[in-house]
Amino acid sequence: MASISQNPMQGLYQRLRSLGFDTPYVRNEAMSDWWDDEAASTPAGYQEGLMLLSRHLGISLRSLQDETQPLELRDFGPCNFKRSPGKTADDLAIPRAICTRAAQIAAASFESSWQGGVPASGARIRENILSKGKPWVGLGALVDWCWSIGIPVLHISDFPNKTKKMDGMAALVDGRPVIVLCKNQKQNAWLLFILAHELGHVIHGHIEQNGVLVDGEVSSSSEDPQEAEADATAVEILTGDSNCRFHSGGQWLKANELASRAKSYGKENQIAPGHVVLNYCNSKGKNFYGLANNALNIIAPNADAPQLIYEKMVAHLDWGGLPEDSSEFLKRIAKPKQRK
Repeated sequence: MASISQNPMQGLYQRLRSLGFDTPYVRNEAMSDWWDDEAASTPAGYQEGLMLLSRHLGISLRSLQDETQPLELRDFGPCNFKRSPGKTADDLAIPRAICTRAAQIAAASFESSWQGGVPASGARIRENILSKGKPWVGLGALVDWCWSIGIPVLHISDFPNKTKKMDGMAALVDGRPVIVLCKNQKQNAWLLFILAHELGHVIHGHIEQNGVLVDGEVSSSSEDPQEAEADATAVEILTGDSNCRFHSGGQWLKANELASRAKSYGKENQIAPGHVVLNYCNSKGKNFYGLANNALNIIAPNADAPQLIYEKMVAHLDWGGLPEDSSEFLKRIAKPKQRK
C-alpha cells in the first residue's frame, strides 16, 4: 500500500475512473454523508473509505487495498443477462453491481426469511389487486402488492457517467425476490409494464438462487423464450389476457383521440389507460413511441413514477433493521434527482 503521508484519495479516484466510476458519482453517492476526504489522511480513515466503496459499489476490497492491481467488481453470483442491441454484459456490469447491492440491502431489512407466496400466474395477481377495489392494476397498486408479500421494489436510474443503462433487474437474495426498475421515465405506464415483466421472471423461475436476471431492454421483439414468457405474464397481470393486443381497425389515431379512447376502454375493462396506450403503440413498432408519450402526457400530465416508487420504498422498508451507512446509501441512489 502506498504511503499515507499524503492523502491518497486523488490516486484512488483515478483508479475508480479507470473502472468506470466518475469522481462526482463516488463522492455524492457511494461515500457516507459524514465522509470528508481528509478522513483518508490517516490509515484507519483510508481503510474505512475503502470499505464503504466496497460495500456500496460492489468493488473487491482486496483490489481496492492492492494499489498495484487493477480494480475489480466483486463476484455477485450467476447472472442471466438478456441482451439488447448495443449493450453487452460488460457494458452493464457497473449498473448490475450497484443494483445488486441495493437489492441485497433492501432484502436485509426484513427480519424474517422469505416464505414464498408468489402466485403461480399473472391472472391470480390481477385478481388479488382488483379484489381490493382497485379500478385496474396500476403502478402504485402493483408496487404495493409486491411489498405486501415481501418483494421490495426499487427504482435506480442514476449511474456513473457514460454508463449504459438497463431497463430493469430481478434478483433472488437468499430466496427473496427483489425487483429493481431502472428505466428513467416519468410516466407510470412504462415502469408498470417493466415491473409486471420482472414479476413474470419471478413467477416462472428464471432467476437462479442468489443470482440476478438483467433486462438490458424490455422489448416485445425479443426472440428469447424467457422474455416472451415474461411479456405474456405481464400482459396477463395488466389485462387478464396474455395475448391482449390493442388495435384501431386500420385507423391512424392521434394523441388526443388515443388518450380519450384509452381512458374510456380502460375504465370499462379495468385496464390502466396508460397500458392501453403503450400496448397499442407497441403493436405498431418503436416509431410510435413518440405518439405513446404524447398520449400518456395527456392522460397523466403530472406523473412522476420514480418519485412514487421512492416514496413507497421509504414507507415500506424497515429502516431500523439496516446499518445507518447502508440505509443512507440506498436512499441516496434511489431518490430521483438530476446529478450535477
